[in-house]
Amino acid sequence: MKSEQALEPPLAVAEEKYATILALILAYTQFCDEHGDDDNAEYDRLADQLQALSGKDISRFNLREWWEEEGAEVLAFRIALPDPVKLDGVSRTDIAHIVARLGSFELPEKDASEPRFQQIFSAFLDDYYHAWLKLHCKTYNYQKIFGVHKDKDGKRWWLSDDEKVDLLWPHR
Repeated sequence: MKSEQALEPPLAVAEEKYATILALILAYTQFCDEHGDDDNAEYDRLADQLQALSGKDISRFNLREWWEEEGAEVLAFRIALPDPVKLDGVSRTDIAHIVARLGSFELPEKDASEPRFQQIFSAFLDDYYHAWLKLHCKTYNYQKIFGVHKDKDGKRWWLSDDEKVDLLWPHR
């Protein structure tokens, strides 16, 4: 098994970039409220700035209507968090660790009295973990592995974590 630290998302990097990215998103929104952006010049400028800060293709994010999704804070977090990187020698145990993380959104903190960045955004690591699995497992298919299933009587059920790992592991 890889060290747990190697498997976890680089939250310190996200925390470093988060405030700047959030400020840019909110400034763009304020600009649009006051002046509009019919020619998309400000949108393009924002996308370029965010891409330079994050190294990500920003076209996959909804910068215009974030308020209809998860909010500016979560959008800024998702942009600030680096994409997963391909690791060599990933084991079945590593995959099981990631599948388990998808089912629990708590990161251990020494002082839980005041939520820290990691605690605040731990519930929004799902995209990162799914991208990690897609990168490392050839058989990754969200609907087949993580989606709801129905039996012949229409009763709904989900795969257990072990069943998910069994489907992800054999054809890495």
